[in-house]
Amino acid sequence: MSIRFPSLEFFKALQQRAKDDADAFEKLGVCDTTFGVRVGSDLYRIAFEIYECTEVDEASDPASLDFVLTAPVALWKEMFESVIANGGADAAHTINSLTHVGDVMKVEYEDPEGHDRLYRFMATIQRFLDEAQHLDVELN
Repeated sequence: MSIRFPSLEFFKALQQRAKDDADAFEKLGVCDTTFGVRVGSDLYRIAFEIYECTEVDEASDPASLDFVLTAPVALWKEMFESVIANGGADAAHTINSLTHVGDVMKVEYEDPEGHDRLYRFMATIQRFLDEAQHLDVELN
């Protein structure tokens, strides 16, 4: 059964995949952040503690998050198409590239320390999103 993107179900499935792949996340080191993913007008809250994704929810208050990755639905779909096709994001579709090259994905934050957490925990966040390669995702 396919999982529709964007949806809370999709991000919960990524959370489960991260739990199933716990050894890989532990190798990336400690990650302590609560961040948001804004897909169009939808905002999802994702929390990591130590090596584990502990919470995934819908959110309404971006000020309560360390940072928010914001992009149009079409860009997120393009990124996940790359993840699925390549077994992980290709160089042009990583969070690092998308937030730097051409500023096509925005990083919103209220506190500079929150912004720093994106870069400090980038490998874990990218690995979390790359878990979509293991899902049957409906991107239409």
